[in-house]
Amino acid sequence: MSEITPTKTIFRLQAGPIEFNATFLAPIEPTDYVRQSIPFSYMFIDGFSANDFKSHDIQVYTDITAQWATSEDTQVVVWKTTETDTIIYHNATRQSPLPMTENNGLAEDSIVYYAMSKRSGIAWQIGEEVAVRAGFNERGSLTNSADVPQARTVGPTTTFQNWLVFAFSVDLGTIAPGNQPDPVVVALGIVRDPSIANATEPSVQNRRSYYWSAYSGMEEVVSAFLSDSSDARNRNSALDSKIVSAALAVSPEYADIVSLVTRQIFAAMDITIPPAQSEQSNNSDVKIFMKDMGMSLRVNPVETIYGAFPALLYLNPSLAKDLLVPLLDFQMSSSYNNSYAAPDLGTRYPTVFGNNSDTRPLAVENCGNMLIMVYAYAVKSGDGTLLSRYYNVLRGWADFLVGNSLHPRDFITADGLNNGDMSNLALKGILGIYSMAKINEAVRIFNNTYMDCAVQFIAAWKQSAVTDSHIEAVYGQPSSWGLMYNLFSSIWLNTGLVENSTLFLQAQFYAQQTNQSFGFDLDSSQPDVAYPHWALLTAATIPDSLSTVRDQFINPVHQQAYRMTTNFTLPNKYDPSTGNQLSGSGSAIQGAAFGMLALSLPNVDIKADGVQISSGPRKNVNGIIGGIIGGLAFVLILGGGYFLWYKWKRKQGKYPEQARPFITAAPSPTFTLDYHSNDTATRKLMKPSDNGTAATTPPFAVMPGKQQGVLGQRPGQNRKSMPDNLPSSVPTPSDQGSTPVSGTEELRAEMEQLRRELDSIRHITEAPPGYI
Repeated sequence: MSEITPTKTIFRLQAGPIEFNATFLAPIEPTDYVRQSIPFSYMFIDGFSANDFKSHDIQVYTDITAQWATSEDTQVVVWKTTETDTIIYHNATRQSPLPMTENNGLAEDSIVYYAMSKRSGIAWQIGEEVAVRAGFNERGSLTNSADVPQARTVGPTTTFQNWLVFAFSVDLGTIAPGNQPDPVVVALGIVRDPSIANATEPSVQNRRSYYWSAYSGMEEVVSAFLSDSSDARNRNSALDSKIVSAALAVSPEYADIVSLVTRQIFAAMDITIPPAQSEQSNNSDVKIFMKDMGMSLRVNPVETIYGAFPALLYLNPSLAKDLLVPLLDFQMSSSYNNSYAAPDLGTRYPTVFGNNSDTRPLAVENCGNMLIMVYAYAVKSGDGTLLSRYYNVLRGWADFLVGNSLHPRDFITADGLNNGDMSNLALKGILGIYSMAKINEAVRIFNNTYMDCAVQFIAAWKQSAVTDSHIEAVYGQPSSWGLMYNLFSSIWLNTGLVENSTLFLQAQFYAQQTNQSFGFDLDSSQPDVAYPHWALLTAATIPDSLSTVRDQFINPVHQQAYRMTTNFTLPNKYDPSTGNQLSGSGSAIQGAAFGMLALSLPNVDIKADGVQISSGPRKNVNGIIGGIIGGLAFVLILGGGYFLWYKWKRKQGKYPEQARPFITAAPSPTFTLDYHSNDTATRKLMKPSDNGTAATTPPFAVMPGKQQGVLGQRPGQNRKSMPDNLPSSVPTPSDQGSTPVSGTEELRAEMEQLRRELDSIRHITEAPPGYI
């Protein structure tokens, strides 16, 4: 029998007539960086009972092999046993460590520690596995000695026949029914010091784990960790209860999933400080580095942090902030030259080189992720320090999204999807622009350009992607569909950009799909590949009243995770028909499972320092307006040009009279953008025309790539019509005169009309005044 909680794995074991618990506790201390950064875990042996209801003498034995010190069994390790008044611990390391190197997930420059507090009946021994274990079986105790040289290979060789082990035993004496001895507590740790080599600094900075701010040596660390075991167990039991009770409100299966993935998030992180801040000095320069656990040696992979973000903000927002800071610091430095966000800080964990390579195909993904996360941290914590400190970097990423997110052609997702005009990717970009608009508000920059852009882009997105049945995964492809997990950020941040009706529409579409045994495909263009983290984040977008649809995402993931052939770490992706792992395991990205719990976090007021902008941002504002107006100009020029060409051809008898108009001329209120007002009380996103009709749609839809009507909408396609409230100067068939003239004369007249329209556009696109 076993049990898994967010912090513990508990086995009920049997030895002869005796049953007992073996509890493996990986402490999660999200609000205590000292304790959280100590790379140790506990094993508790307790809960003894006899199924024959008799008294029994009980001895406990435990060991580890030297394989914890290196991945290479032929390597020579050196070991030492330390005994003080209160503790005993073994430690071992490679005789020739490889600094900042990992092989097969093991650090080749680390030291393994195996430790116990002193107590009655304790003994220890170091030797070859067969001899040490056989001696315990014979005597019921160990020898308090070492039977091997202090330098020998990890595994068997021609010299040594067996594995090297480090062992403890405890004689608990006679245990009668109803009596319990104190738990046997063993601590296991893997220590790398320094833990991170940060090469993004002017000189390489060897950063140490945060706990060095409180302790001066490993003996002190080991002693403190062991003496805290009982309290740590209680604290973690309380955390387990908090998480599981909240998750049970969704479903028991969901609680099981959350319990499974929580430790994966914290196992991937190193909380660090500079060496000058260790040894109980100032510890203000905190940076957290995340390994792409189970996949690669990438450092702070942005899409993984994005997936883990609901869990990080739910458990302690400071974790989220300190993970973002290394990314932001590097990209604010002169070392970084790209105009878009980087996907990571390099690929050589634990050495941080930064990533200044050409990663433009991932730029919409990463710019959107970073802006959403920075704003999410601020609005869920109230701390706006990142907004002010890194404003120029954030603004640059937002401008990139203005120019590229609505129609993300030549861009890919972090999952490798590379279809043009992917609606889920476009939505992420739009939410990034929205986040920048809210960042502007928080730092008291009072212009509406980013918000105007986000509102107009989402209107165009809806018309391009939302049909009568579902959200198309690719604009204009009705059969395309996928998991629209980026809707989560829209809901979580309370943006109001995507209406409940669209959420219900998409949820009902999922309900009509036949998912495979272990869940949905991520995307119709990539069949037979399931991503459990995105499935669980999608589950958080399902309205509460459609819980059966939500369970269609949760239950198959639970089935995959808890089947008998699984190693109890969710893979990054698997085959939804068989459940077989396709790649990755143990990644922090599974923190996306916390999406449903994180929805309970309210938005709060952000406290941020104001940002003053001089002439620099003027180019920035012009670029935003260019993104908005450029789409309209493209529509007008191409539509007008096509119309004139078509009209001239029709006069030549080339085409029938029944031409489909580019834009319908149904009566509609006209709206204009007010970019110039800095008065928050009077500034409006859209203002109605003189008829007083309230604004219910954006002033125009910016769709420079895929237009509707004559520019791409297929007959019979279920789609909303183009907004008909375009500026009245756009030529439509109703503007045509009735007097017959020659084709040449008419073409000349129409060209003159087009020239006047371009003059009008030029006037519209003149730069607004700079904002100070």
